[in-house]
Amino acid sequence: MIRIGRRLTIAMLSLSALSLARAQHPTPDANDLPSQLSLAARQTIVHLADSLRSVHLPDRPLYDKAAEGVLKGAEDTRIVTAVRTLARELGEARSALGDGAEAADLVAAASALHVGATPAMLSQLRDTQRAAGGTAVSLATPLVALADLLSRHVPAPAAASAIGALVARRAPNDDFAALRAGVERDIDAGRTPETAVTQRAQSIIKSIDARGRP
Repeated sequence: MIRIGRRLTIAMLSLSALSLARAQHPTPDANDLPSQLSLAARQTIVHLADSLRSVHLPDRPLYDKAAEGVLKGAEDTRIVTAVRTLARELGEARSALGDGAEAADLVAAASALHVGATPAMLSQLRDTQRAAGGTAVSLATPLVALADLLSRHVPAPAAASAIGALVARRAPNDDFAALRAGVERDIDAGRTPETAVTQRAQSIIKSIDARGRP
C-alpha cells in the first residue's frame, strides 16, 4: 500500500511540475488533447479552457489533466469531471492568492487545494511571504511542498504551519525539498505524519537560523 501511495503521489506531483513548466507556454488548443477523447469531451474541455483564458487564468493544466486521465484509462465522463474540478480550483487559487499571482503559483495552489489545503491557508502563506519581504519570490515551491505533505496525510494545520515557518524565513528551495524528503523517510520509518513534519520543520528552522547568525 505504501508503494502504491508513493506512486500516486509521484504521479500527482509530476503532473504538477509539468503544468508549472508549461503554464506560460503558447496557448494550447483542441489539437493538444488526446485523440482518444470523444468529440463532446474535447469540446467541453476546450470551452472550459477558453473560459479560464478569458479571465487570465492558466488553461494549460486542463489539457495536462485530460492527458493524465487518458493515460490512466479513465472514462470520458470522469476526465471531464476532473477537468471541471481543476478549473474551479484554479479560480479558488487566484481568489486566495490575489489577482497578481503568477501562473506557476496558481497551478501549485490548485494542487494544494485538491489534496486538502484551504483557501485561508493559501492566503496566509501569501501574507507571510509579503511580511517576510519576499514578494518577488514565487510561492510555487512552498505550495508544491504543501501539496506533497498533505498527500502523505500530514494534518493540514501542521503542514501549513511547517511551510509557513519556512516561508517566513525566506527558506531556499533546497530546504523545502529537504522537508519533503525527510518527512517521507520518517513516515516510512513508522513515525506519524504530524510528528514527522513537526520534528523535520524544527530541525530545518534551527539550521536556517544558524546560517543567519553572524
